[in-house]
Amino acid sequence: MYMHVVKPKWLVSVAMCLFLALPFLTPYQALATEMIIFAIFAIGYDIIFGYTGLLSFGHAMFFGVGAYGMGLVLTRWTPSLFLGFLVSIVLALLLALVVGFLSIRRRGIYFVMVTLAFCQMLYFIAFKWTSLTGGDNGLHGVPRPLIGPFDLNSETVYYYFVLAIFGLCVLLAFRIVNSPFGKVLQSLRQNEDRARSIGYNTDNFKIISFMISGLFSALAGGLYAVHLNFVPLDSLSISTSGDIVIMTLVGGAGTLYGPIFGAMLIVYMRNLLSAWFENWNLLMGLLFICCVLTLRKGILPALKERLWEKIYQVDAGRAN
Repeated sequence: MYMHVVKPKWLVSVAMCLFLALPFLTPYQALATEMIIFAIFAIGYDIIFGYTGLLSFGHAMFFGVGAYGMGLVLTRWTPSLFLGFLVSIVLALLLALVVGFLSIRRRGIYFVMVTLAFCQMLYFIAFKWTSLTGGDNGLHGVPRPLIGPFDLNSETVYYYFVLAIFGLCVLLAFRIVNSPFGKVLQSLRQNEDRARSIGYNTDNFKIISFMISGLFSALAGGLYAVHLNFVPLDSLSISTSGDIVIMTLVGGAGTLYGPIFGAMLIVYMRNLLSAWFENWNLLMGLLFICCVLTLRKGILPALKERLWEKIYQVDAGRAN
C-alpha cells in the first residue's frame, strides 16, 4: 500500500548514474573496473547459492578457468577477445557439467567439500603445469586487443566495456531468476523434497544452475585476466572462493542486487584498508563478523526492510 512512495524506476536511474560516474568517484579507474568484474562474479555465485541453495566453496575454479582460458588464447593463439570469451565459457560449462554431475547428489557439508576438492585439484594442476600456466608466477603478457575503433588499453574505455557486459549480465540474470526456471530453483532452495514429489527432476535443474553460474563466473575471470594483463595463480585459490561467499553474504544472498553491492563494497574496502593498515585482513574479518551478527539477511535487504518500515509508519501516521 506504500509501494508508490519509492519508485523502482527512480532507483534504477540513480544506480545507472552511479555506475556511469564510478570511475571518477574511486581513487583510480582500475579499482572501479575491478569492482564491476567481481560484481559479475557475484551475480553468477548468487544464482547457485542464493537462488538454488547450494553452498559452493570452490567457485574460484570457474573464475580461474575463465581467466586462464582468456589468457592462453590471447597470448598463445590469437588476439581475439571474442574467441577468448568463447573458449573461457566453453571450458567453464564443461567443467561445471562434470563437477555438477559428481557433486549435486551430495548435500550440506559433503557438497561443500566436493566443490572445494575440485577447486584445490585445479589449483595444484595450474601450480605444477608451469609450461602452460606459468605456475606460481602466473601467466604474464595478456594483451588488451582492439575492438574496432576502441582501444581497451585506455582504463576509461575498458571500464565502460566491462560496464556494458555487466549490464547485459544483470538483464540476463534477472530474466533467469524471474522465469519459471528461476522459480523452480527457488523451490529447490526452500524444499527440494517437495519439488521432487511434484515431478521436477531436481538433479537436472541443479546441474543447469551450476552451469549458468559457471558461465557468469568464467566471464568475470576472462575480464579479470585482461584487466590485470596477466593471470595470477590466486584466481584459482581457496581465498578467491571464500571472497565471493563473503561478498554474497554481506550484500544479501538471493537478491542479485545485494551480491552486486557486496562485491563492490568488499573490493573497495579491501583496496582502501590495505593502503592504510598493514593488518587489513583482520579489519575485514571483523567487519564481516559484525555484518553477519547484526544484518543476517545482508546489508541491502536489511536496509530495505527498515526503509519500508519507516515509510509504513509515516503512512500510518498520516492516516490517523
